[in-house]
Amino acid sequence: MKLLFAFLLVGTLSGCSIFEKEKTSDNIYLIPEGFEGSITVFYDVPNEPKLKKEGKYTVVPVTELALEALKDTDIYTYGASFTSTPNVSYGVVTDKYYYVDENGKRTPIDKQCVHQSGNGSFSGASEIEIIYSELQITKTHCNQSFWTDGIERYHSQQSEVLGFWMNKYD
Repeated sequence: MKLLFAFLLVGTLSGCSIFEKEKTSDNIYLIPEGFEGSITVFYDVPNEPKLKKEGKYTVVPVTELALEALKDTDIYTYGASFTSTPNVSYGVVTDKYYYVDENGKRTPIDKQCVHQSGNGSFSGASEIEIIYSELQITKTHCNQSFWTDGIERYHSQQSEVLGFWMNKYD
């Protein structure tokens, strides 16, 4: 009887989520050397290239762009990546962040210099859903507070950038 109970217990537990492989995000962000500010990655964008893989990691190349509405401010430039790759991987954040120089040399970015802002989606008149993920990068405010909360002016920048692209895809 005890042996039967043990088999039933093991069988039940093996079907529970505690034995499932934990989901991870597995992204590598390649950020222009010296960049500070917000970055928005737009997924499911028609006619954009697919993201490449490095082993289990998805490589997200970030381009530095300027937003005319923010001209004459210290948040004029922002980071963005546009891809037709569907959705993002959610789970435990295992992402890696690198500054990349003009020769392609990668320099790791300390995790306390990165703030994960969040994810969302929108659809315009075309009814194509665009999924986005936002983060902030700093070189000058790296600490626990930045890692957890980010910087308000970068949150403002993210709002402007998101509004611009929502209107563009409308």
